[in-house]
Amino acid sequence: MSGTIVRMRLRAVLPLLFMLWLLGLLAACATGPRAIEIPQQQLQAALERRFPWEARPGGLLVMNVGVPQLRLLPQENRLRVDFTAEPSDRMMRGAPRGTFSLSFGLRYAPADASIRATEVRVEQVEVQGVPQELRGFLQLASALVAENLLDGAVLYTLRPEDVARAGGWTPGDIRVTPGGVRIELLPPVALSPQGS
Repeated sequence: MSGTIVRMRLRAVLPLLFMLWLLGLLAACATGPRAIEIPQQQLQAALERRFPWEARPGGLLVMNVGVPQLRLLPQENRLRVDFTAEPSDRMMRGAPRGTFSLSFGLRYAPADASIRATEVRVEQVEVQGVPQELRGFLQLASALVAENLLDGAVLYTLRPEDVARAGGWTPGDIRVTPGGVRIELLPPVALSPQGS
């Protein structure tokens, strides 16, 4: 008699247990994979807060750098900025105007939850109205300016709501997309029991 009652109760409980397991599985699927999308306009605005800017590479030359225009290079997983600069010193008559292009990758800095520029590269330097003997110096100066301006520059900082929404997940792969930047989030690493 008691074995029959146990079997009947087990039959009544099994569908409920199955439903709970299925709901847990669906909830796990709904939470991953996660990502944070940063649109191009937001990245452009972050750059515009840093410009215009005045640089003095080597103390010999003053370079006034204008507001850059951001371009996305998803095929290279890099960003590019094009900006104007007006170098001037005592040897130059007037203020020649130049255009500069730099590209850079992105990295995550966990210390302050920021996305920063890395691997800055000078792509193009064009300066009009400069004597030939000064062009090499200007190219070197632009490389120094690029390093100072962008290497390690913060383009985005994860907001408290980003962190809360991530629910313990951490930034992983950072990809440049046609519309901005996508930060893939990785699930928390389970801690292994001590002694195993």
